Parts: sequence; structure tokens; C-alpha cells
Amino acid sequence: MKRIGITLFVLLIGYSLFYDITVGTLPLLKPKAQEATAKPAMGSSTSEQKQADAAYKKIEVKSGDTVLSIVEAINKEGTLPSVDMITNDFKKLNTNESPSKIRIGKTYKFPLYK
Repeated sequence: MKRIGITLFVLLIGYSLFYDITVGTLPLLKPKAQEATAKPAMGSSTSEQKQADAAYKKIEVKSGDTVLSIVEAINKEGTLPSVDMITNDFKKLNTNESPSKIRIGKTYKFPLYK
């Protein structure tokens, strides 16, 4: 009888871990600024969204450069969004690249903001 109880307990724990990893039990925490930009307006066309996504500038990284320093340098006019939004936009433009591991001499796409 103990074996059945222990087996059921292990199965229950295993299922709850599987469910938590695949589906999740906590809501995603997103800043309100990202939620507003993530959802297109009802009247906007897809071409406007593609233009907004395509706003970038290719720059070769030099010694001492960081993603934030380069974005600040190319976006001198206007205000910059949050650091999280900048790093997320960098990841979208440069797939399979981490903002914290950029390499000297390599060219990356950096987001432009209005």
C-alpha cells in the first residue's frame, strides 16, 4: 500500500512540474510600454508595422562599446525607451545574438527610435 501511495505522490509531483514548465502558473510580467507597442492598433496596416520593425542602423562594434552606448550615440534626439525594450529590440534585429556578448569588429543592427 505504501508503494502505491509513494508512486502516486511522485507522479503528482512530476505532473505538476511538467505543467508548470510547459504552461506556467504565473502571469507574464510585462511593462505597460511594451504591451502598448506589442499590440498593433486596429486601423494600422502591416506595412506600417514592418517599417517600425525595420528601423535600424548597422554599426561595427569598437573596443569599449556596449549596446546601450551605441544606441544612445545614434539616437541623440528624443528620449530613449527602457533598457529592457532596447535589449529586446536588439535581440529581434540580431537573432541568436546576446546584447551582453557583442564582439569587437562584428557588425550588428541597432534599433533607431524617434
